[in-house]
Amino acid sequence: MRSPLTRGALCGALLFPAAAVTADDADIADLRAELEAMRSQYEARIRALEARLSDAEQTAEAARQAAGAQALSLPMTAPPAPGARDQAQAGADVPDKRGGGVLGAITSGSAFNPQISVILDGNYYQDDAKEGDGAALVGEAFWPGRSLAHEHGDDGDAHNDGGHAHAVAEPGFNFREAELSFSATVDPYFDAATYISIDGDGNVELEEAYFQTRSLPYGLRVKGGKFLSDFGYINRQHPHQWDFVDQNLPYLNLLGDHGLQDTGLQLTWVPDAPFYALIGAEALQGNQEIFGATVGEAEQAELNLGKTQSGPRLYTAFAKIAPELGRNHALQLGVSYAHADQQQIVQTHGHAADEAELGHDDEHEQDHEAGHADGDGVTEDLYETGLAGNADLWGIDLVYKYDAPGAYGRGDFTLQSEYLRSIDDMRIRAGAYPQQIGSNRTFTTDGLYAQATYGFLPKWKAGLRYDVLGLTNKVTGGGHSGNFGSSDRWTLDVTWSLSEFSQLRAQYAYNDILVAEDERERFNAFYVQFLMGLGSHAAHEF
Repeated sequence: MRSPLTRGALCGALLFPAAAVTADDADIADLRAELEAMRSQYEARIRALEARLSDAEQTAEAARQAAGAQALSLPMTAPPAPGARDQAQAGADVPDKRGGGVLGAITSGSAFNPQISVILDGNYYQDDAKEGDGAALVGEAFWPGRSLAHEHGDDGDAHNDGGHAHAVAEPGFNFREAELSFSATVDPYFDAATYISIDGDGNVELEEAYFQTRSLPYGLRVKGGKFLSDFGYINRQHPHQWDFVDQNLPYLNLLGDHGLQDTGLQLTWVPDAPFYALIGAEALQGNQEIFGATVGEAEQAELNLGKTQSGPRLYTAFAKIAPELGRNHALQLGVSYAHADQQQIVQTHGHAADEAELGHDDEHEQDHEAGHADGDGVTEDLYETGLAGNADLWGIDLVYKYDAPGAYGRGDFTLQSEYLRSIDDMRIRAGAYPQQIGSNRTFTTDGLYAQATYGFLPKWKAGLRYDVLGLTNKVTGGGHSGNFGSSDRWTLDVTWSLSEFSQLRAQYAYNDILVAEDERERFNAFYVQFLMGLGSHAAHEF
């Protein structure tokens, strides 16, 4: 018979495994419960993250579509003041409009592959001018300092045209150009860009090809190559960036189809100030269409004008400021100056003019034909007068932009205006009357344009422009003086931006153009234009 102690030990041994098993099951149940709780928490967090991702994608898509309302461009605001940027991100190297370059930071997609785009620009045009040449007349408005010597490269030796002119619209359908652009960040030190234009006849022109520095100290930047000058405001814009189909009268007649476009170097400085400011200067070769133009070697020799000087022959200086007006407002004011060391002018006159009239007719009688007929139908011979000297050009510009909260550009407003004044200080080097050789002539002509656009509906905007050439339109010197009238124009257009990559525009203009000293032509002109963008196009500056 076993003792009670033995019986107790035996019972404990039998009960111990059962207790262990019970404890293990409880632990397992706890682990399973904890796992289920963690799974539920993570699933909830994943669902929350997915919801945030969906909201972010929808917000980004809405922002992209809103930005697309300004087709082929992005809404512009004044660049931030360097001081404000430094306060916001002290110690951070933040690329801005000046330092960010063409594309900003180097990425895997841009380190070796340039950003490529093509802009297609075409139109339908009609006018009721006498000869149906209204589009040409607006670029040939009379001003006394205009030279008639091979203005568009008729003479292969001419130096006054940096390339072929943009095609002048003819009645009917026109294809102005296809612009190919290539831009990239070369390395941490340079950006580079190239713009090539191909017109409807297949003529190819290199419009711009330049480099610019990325990381110079003290707000400095150097730009070199062939580029559009920063003189004024609209000068540096390509045609597809304009708010109207055609260029304004002062730029078109005082600077030519291309504006100030040349090969050289540019230095700009953005000082560390409480507002945005930019100061710059350029040294350019001087191969121009009108301002600072020289003529061909044959006429230089025939009219004793002298050879074309070595470059650089053209210099510019400019300053721009943009005070801080808040998030939705931007204002930029600018002043510009250009000086051409060499200017050559060739003008025509009839031999019938007597000496008393010569001071008036000799310098200002300009015909587009090789001769003209008198009252009896007899063709009168024309003689050339050659003048040489230098030229100065002054400019003032103002741009205001309001970025409204409305969708697709609704409520957006832009006001833009520039004033140009050209002064040519010339000396007669050859002409029909030897007694006038060596006498001085000063040609002074100015002009301005003012335009405004308003987004009256999503993706729709209307524009109104007034431009005038010849508020001052005179010649002085040599004991003679003459004052002439002005040419002006009113233009109205409506632009439909279907997307970020396509625009359709209808434009009407009433033109009152002084085509000769005592002759003007008034006519109506109508355009329908299309602009199509293929590929990714770099954002335009303010």
